[in-house]
Amino acid sequence: MKRSNIVSGAAFTTALYAAVVILLSVTALAFLTFERIRGDLQREMDSLLIDEMRFIQEILDDNDNDSDVVQAIDDATLWLPFDTSLIGLFDSQGTRLAGNIDNYPSFRGWGEIEDDGINLGGEKRIHRVNVQTYRGFVIVVGRDLAFVKSTLRSLAWSLVAIGFGATLCTLLVGYVSSIRTYRKLDQMAKTLNKVSKGEVRARLSVGKNNDQIDRVARLMNGHLDNLTALMSTTRSAAAAIAHDLKNPLTHAYIALQEAKDSLQSDGQSLEPIDKIQSELDRLKWTFETVLRINRIEEGNSPKAFSYLNLNRLGREAVENMIPLAEVKGQSLSFVENQSGRTLIEGDEGMLKQLCANLLQNSIDHCPQHSNVRLTVEQDENSITLSVVDDGPGVPENTLGKLFVPFYKLESERNSVGNGLGLALVKAIADHHSALLTATNNSPGLAVSIQFEIA
Repeated sequence: MKRSNIVSGAAFTTALYAAVVILLSVTALAFLTFERIRGDLQREMDSLLIDEMRFIQEILDDNDNDSDVVQAIDDATLWLPFDTSLIGLFDSQGTRLAGNIDNYPSFRGWGEIEDDGINLGGEKRIHRVNVQTYRGFVIVVGRDLAFVKSTLRSLAWSLVAIGFGATLCTLLVGYVSSIRTYRKLDQMAKTLNKVSKGEVRARLSVGKNNDQIDRVARLMNGHLDNLTALMSTTRSAAAAIAHDLKNPLTHAYIALQEAKDSLQSDGQSLEPIDKIQSELDRLKWTFETVLRINRIEEGNSPKAFSYLNLNRLGREAVENMIPLAEVKGQSLSFVENQSGRTLIEGDEGMLKQLCANLLQNSIDHCPQHSNVRLTVEQDENSITLSVVDDGPGVPENTLGKLFVPFYKLESERNSVGNGLGLALVKAIADHHSALLTATNNSPGLAVSIQFEIA
């Protein structure tokens, strides 16, 4: 399964667009959420600092003696978190009177300072502070921003993780959906390919989800059923016509044989009778071939399969056809498979007919001094029988029509033959679930049948 076929599928493409939209939406929402929480935390901290500022101002209001003020502020400092809070009381000359800060900032109001001069256990921190002048004193209150910054940092990473997680989940769902869709479409393509090669009973699988592809598959199965019924009717009609014509043809053949015997006894010329008998033989063979192809395609021909040595079948076929090739001044040879793995399961009679038809086809269509070769080759999982010649070959656009019943090239319209030899080869190959191909050999034609190794 090619990954490019999956990521180019409609499901994954849609998921990709959705992921982009989700990522942009989550980014905007994360920004708004981050700013909202940052503002809430700052307002909450400012509210605490305002309360602390008011508390110190109340101490100044309640005590006229400076020493009592200092003692009250030092006592209050003990109740605050020492490592996160700042409190400082300074006189007008900048001298620290109370608290845990050595120097007050140069600004007034709200701001942030780094506690280089703050005695907080040696740790440098960033604090948000409020600096006010009240009754001749400078009051400083502040809180460590470490908690706020840590909270905002964790929030930012959480929002980033949510955004990327949602994006990846969307892409993953799209990828999985695209795989399922591609598998269904690939199965549909394979099934339709089988139908195009003659397996008219092949049908598309329909899942339980009843999605769009399942509905299309169900509709196509209905069309395939109609097509199969039409083809079956056509085959049945052709078979019936062939069968009905075969009987009177047989009777005519017998009557002709009787007339031939009578004329022969009278010493008369038998040449006209022989010509008629030859034509009747050809016509009879045509009907028998049509009926045989129909039986094989309809599955009415029993599968008398056994283990067969393809080397032996090929060798015997070549030996039987050598005399015919020699009459036409052609060279006929056999190249066997040397690996030893040449066993297949098949019907011996049918496969002998297949080899004979392929060799006959090459011999008939090749000129004098041509070379015809039957080869048996084997790879890891299959074994291939091929008949190759160096004759004129066929036009590239006719290769797919060679196995159609009654098909003949334009240059052979007036030649002897009915175009059923290769059609019978195809029916036998399909009967054995073998792959049949025809290619130009440049020059010549190569017809190959690929079987599964037994």
